[in-house]
Amino acid sequence: MVEAGFRRFGADGPSFGSIIGSGPNSTQYHYERNDRKMAAGDVIVMDVGASYKGYAADVTRTIPVSGKFSPEQRAVYQLVRDAQAAAERVARPGAPWKAWRDSARAVEARGLAKLGLIESADATFDPPWASQCTANPVACTQAFLYMAHGLGHGIGLEVHDPPLLGGTGTFEVGQVFTIEPGVYISTRLLEMLPDTPKNQAMIAKVRKTVERYQNIGVRIEDDYVITPKGAEWLSRAPREVSEVEALRMVSSRVR
Repeated sequence: MVEAGFRRFGADGPSFGSIIGSGPNSTQYHYERNDRKMAAGDVIVMDVGASYKGYAADVTRTIPVSGKFSPEQRAVYQLVRDAQAAAERVARPGAPWKAWRDSARAVEARGLAKLGLIESADATFDPPWASQCTANPVACTQAFLYMAHGLGHGIGLEVHDPPLLGGTGTFEVGQVFTIEPGVYISTRLLEMLPDTPKNQAMIAKVRKTVERYQNIGVRIEDDYVITPKGAEWLSRAPREVSEVEALRMVSSRVR
């Protein structure tokens, strides 16, 4: 339906294979098997993009299958949206990419700590990728466990195009890019950790909370262009909690 909509409104088709995952599959970054039936109480993550006259878009929305978020889903969704909003405020000409990334991760860390999914906003753990932590200390923070991907990337003729938004650098007028924070909660995250005293202590403190939020995956992704005044939001589709729930209700009435 999404890809038909692209063509109906004049696009060439999808700019990449659509990623649609519900329930436990919402916690996978690039789920593409499409072999599960949605169930009441699930959230569904839809990462899609149209190709228009050779240029790519990349947008993600997360919606509740039942039409209304549960309290746990709502809390995670709002956390992700707050992280995106923080990054939007930083993105402007001359702003360092690092400050942009750090702003969103700080919001996520505080939110995850408040929910009890990590021990504290700056708590660390022993990850399977420990060798990467010297170059990227953030990768050893407990918050990183719930979003082990980048905050965004450039888009253009390819869905991943310069600027790469990695390492050092600053935003420049004319750059087109995504902001796509996420939080993905599954007990599988705990099961994959090395069996160390530090990890054992963390797991003992957060396991019950992780089980409470089990299989909630949320990603919100939008496209932007840097103008002299800041970041202009290009992919204007509903994304606030109230907007998403209202849109689902309208769709139900139409049917």
